[in-house]
Amino acid sequence: MPTEEKIVIRAVNKPNNEKAGAILEWFCQVFDLGDNEDGLEPTMFREIVVASFSGEGVTSKDLNKKFDTPRSTVIYHLNRFIYSGLVIRRGRRYYLRSEDMASTIEELHDDMNREFNRLLQFAEKLDETMESNNYGRKRRARIQSRRPSRE
Repeated sequence: MPTEEKIVIRAVNKPNNEKAGAILEWFCQVFDLGDNEDGLEPTMFREIVVASFSGEGVTSKDLNKKFDTPRSTVIYHLNRFIYSGLVIRRGRRYYLRSEDMASTIEELHDDMNREFNRLLQFAEKLDETMESNNYGRKRRARIQSRRPSRE
């Protein structure tokens, strides 16, 4: 079964200050994480980032003890991080997807480009099918002239 990721990116005003906590909270808002009432996701995400930078990662048991939160709740939030593409699991430990936040964002960017290229291929197939079945006027030349070349 293929792995499914859902990357949600919201347009959120930049953080008021450039302290790590504010920036991490901003990332949670941008990725549509942490809107729940307990405010657990931003603090959990901070723990994952700190543990990733130290190279140790963090376990669900560590987070369970630190936040005095039911393990099922911790696992739920960890799965949301994984589903968003920001966090990976290696053995029992959770880490940022890449060695640092910038690299993690670059990998997500590459993922999104791959998906949009795949969408574009299917859109072109659909357009060709529609044109060959005479469902609409021929707009091919105009579409190709507007599109930047893909490498």
